[in-house]
Amino acid sequence: MADADEIVARNDERLHRMNLADVARRGRARRRQMAAENAGKRIKRASFVGGAVVTVLLLWGLVIGPVGTTGLILAVLLGLAGMVMAGVWNSNVPQPQDLAQASPTAMPAATEAWLYRQRLPATAAPQIDAIGSLLATLETQLQRVPATDPIAQDLSRLLGKHLPELVERYTRVPADQRTRTIDSDGRTIETTLTEGLQIVAAELARASDALAAADRDAVVVQGKFLEKRYGAGGMPTG
Repeated sequence: MADADEIVARNDERLHRMNLADVARRGRARRRQMAAENAGKRIKRASFVGGAVVTVLLLWGLVIGPVGTTGLILAVLLGLAGMVMAGVWNSNVPQPQDLAQASPTAMPAATEAWLYRQRLPATAAPQIDAIGSLLATLETQLQRVPATDPIAQDLSRLLGKHLPELVERYTRVPADQRTRTIDSDGRTIETTLTEGLQIVAAELARASDALAAADRDAVVVQGKFLEKRYGAGGMPTG
C-alpha cells in the first residue's frame, strides 16, 4: 500500500493536471474567438479592396469615359487579385527574434500570436491552448509590475528564448523522424515536445499565481478589516 506522502503527491499531481486541463479549455475557446476575429478582419480588408475597385470604375466612367470591355475585365481581375491578397496578407506575424526583443508587457500577446501559427502536432494542442490562456492572463498582470521585476525577467527568458528554441528545434527535425522512438522508455521527439510545452504551461501558471499573491493577500486583509469594522455591530458611530 502506498504511504501517505505518495498518495498526497499523486493527488497533487492529479489536481495540477485538472487545473491545466481547465486552462486548456479556456485556451481553446480563446483560440476560436481569435480565429473568428482574424477572419473578420480579413473579410473587411478584402471588402475594402473590392469597394475601392468599384469606386474607381465609377469615377473613371463619370470623369473620363467608359472603360470598355477590356478595361472592365482587367479591373475585375485586378480587383479579385487584390481582394485575395488583402484576405491572406498579414503583416503582424511576430518572429522569434521579435519575441526576444519585446518588452515584458508586449511579450505575452506576441508569443501567443507566434505560437498559434506554428505547425505543431495535434498531440500538443492541449498544451498550446493552456499556454495561450495563461499568456492572456499574464498580459494583464505584467502591466502592473515593472520590467525589472524578477518574475517579469524570468518570463522574458522563458518566452523570448527557451520556448522559441524548443519549438524551432522540433520543426527542424524531419517529419518522418518525429515519432521515432529515441529512448528505451518509448519517448519520441513529439513526446519530448509535448512534455516541454507542459513544463512551459506549468511555469506560466506558477508565475501568474506568484504575481497574484499580493492581490490575494490584499483582498484577505481588506475582508478582515471590513468584518472587524462593520461585521458585528453594523456601521460604527465614531
